[in-house]
Amino acid sequence: MTEVIITRRLTLRRFRREDASRLVMLLNDLDVVRWVNSIPFPFHIEDAENFVTNLASQVYDAFAIEKDGQVIGTISAGEELGYWLGQSFWGQGFATESAGAVVHRHFKGNSDSLKASYHLGNERSRSVLSKLGFVPTSQSETVVRSTGETVTLQWMELHRNTWEAIQ
Repeated sequence: MTEVIITRRLTLRRFRREDASRLVMLLNDLDVVRWVNSIPFPFHIEDAENFVTNLASQVYDAFAIEKDGQVIGTISAGEELGYWLGQSFWGQGFATESAGAVVHRHFKGNSDSLKASYHLGNERSRSVLSKLGFVPTSQSETVVRSTGETVTLQWMELHRNTWEAIQ
């Protein structure tokens, strides 16, 4: 399993224990965690240590997104594509760049499709997925851990042949 992915501006690498304090800083922002289903708020060092330990297991095929040697977010492509960035890194193309690299890696394997979802109203995430070729498939509801709100998830899917056609 590839341990590091290098893009034009980013390094995607496996999590390390020392990332925990940076994650606490990035994830104690309700504007960030309200768009991620499973992250508590406030986000404590114990949460970060569990996060790193669980992601380090590689079950989620998760990477720390690093810019200029600093963790700015997370991306994974286990059962589905998922990502988040610290708010000061929004709107700069980092989500699309890192997601494109992880999708490329995903389709080098045996899988013929990849699923993802976003909260309705999260236009940034919708845009990232659409740029990559994901198309809407269905909707479901979930409760966001940080806010306790029930939100509608728009599920999307990308097939290998679509990905290959747009590359």
